[in-house]
Amino acid sequence: MIKEILKIAFDELQLHRVSLGVFDFNVSAIACYEKSGFIKEGLLRDSRKNGDEYWSLWEMSILENEWLKTKNF
Repeated sequence: MIKEILKIAFDELQLHRVSLGVFDFNVSAIACYEKSGFIKEGLLRDSRKNGDEYWSLWEMSILENEWLKTKNF
């Protein structure tokens, strides 16, 4: 599904960059995004409060030229 979203973003909408945020404890989502070509840009430490705890958020992105490289595989 991620690859199809990126296809629409880059081929149809002609975007240059797609970014997302994912909580650091969501390891399976992070692995999925990295497998799709997303790169971690930075960690927003304790960016959200949920009850008595704080959650950190990874900012990730993929550029059009990076997506084109993964598209061929």
